[in-house]
Amino acid sequence: MDWKLTKSLYILVFLLINIGLIMMYYNKQQEDIHKIENRPNILEETNIDLSQVPEHEPRKLNILSAVRATFTDSEEIEAETVETTNEGYVLKNSFEAGENAPDMTPDELKNHKAEEVYRGSEYEYDDVMSDEGYMLFNQYYEDLPVFNSEAARLLYRGEGKQAMEYEQGYLKNISENEYTSPVAVRDPEKVVASLYTDERISGEADIEDARLGYYIILNDGDQVLLRPKWRFSISDQGVDKTVYVDAISETEDIIERE
Repeated sequence: MDWKLTKSLYILVFLLINIGLIMMYYNKQQEDIHKIENRPNILEETNIDLSQVPEHEPRKLNILSAVRATFTDSEEIEAETVETTNEGYVLKNSFEAGENAPDMTPDELKNHKAEEVYRGSEYEYDDVMSDEGYMLFNQYYEDLPVFNSEAARLLYRGEGKQAMEYEQGYLKNISENEYTSPVAVRDPEKVVASLYTDERISGEADIEDARLGYYIILNDGDQVLLRPKWRFSISDQGVDKTVYVDAISETEDIIERE
């Protein structure tokens, strides 16, 4: 037996098998890309209400790094005049009886935060996540909110007409992560199509709100990482839920809360 010839044949067969596997993988990738590109057409076969989903505007976003502010160490706040919790990362302030507390309305609270709250201009009202007795303002980075985290929100609580207290968390030194690069934001309609094809929502779902923003994925002491996320408020077969879907990758976990 010619062992050199046999060895050469084995190598040739091995190479042909690998080439075949590579071609199969490439074709599968192209098929998946084709399916993704045509997912919005899938929605035409459903009764999913997309009227509140914004038109896709191409842009690129990156992962962000930030630091949680410690209010007890801030030179802009008199430490003895405030109450803090969570190792000083959350400021709490109660309105005393007889004090001219703001009314629990968005306009009144917007005025209060602008005039009385530390860096209040960096927070914007979240009409979707607010409720009776619970008014939420998210901290913004550029034109996008940081979704519903005590590390980056201003929360008013009240009973009846007037506010009783507020809590504040603040992120400072927000910047793009130096170890990652900006990535194109996913089309929100394609994201909804993915939720449907993955059976996360039914063909009768109403997408009541869709917003682009950031979600805190790592909170290690005062160090914070944030990823771009789409937040969908969904009513589906009698169940209301909020779903956070990664805005720059299909591989990240979907976060769902009822």
